[in-house]
Amino acid sequence: MSDFSKSNYTGTGDVSIPQPPDIVTILWQRNPLVIRAPRTIVKTTIIGSARPCQRLLQTGDSYRMAVKCLLDNGFEQVFSERLGVFGVSVFVREC
Repeated sequence: MSDFSKSNYTGTGDVSIPQPPDIVTILWQRNPLVIRAPRTIVKTTIIGSARPCQRLLQTGDSYRMAVKCLLDNGFEQVFSERLGVFGVSVFVREC
């Protein structure tokens, strides 16, 4: 038996295989002509699942509401970069 098999062997014949994390990337924009314009979603990418926040991750939706949902549901923001009127953020949730 390999070292990997030994460390994941539960004694009942079952092997536990770790699940990959859920990852959500959001590209957002802000209207440069309106000083206090809210950020809106331009594009999202989901690897795994974004449940229960998928409905808030559509083009044109509020970035703020999407972030609140993700953070309230176990995601952690691991990256954020502002690129002029655009920005990108990455969120990860360990399964």
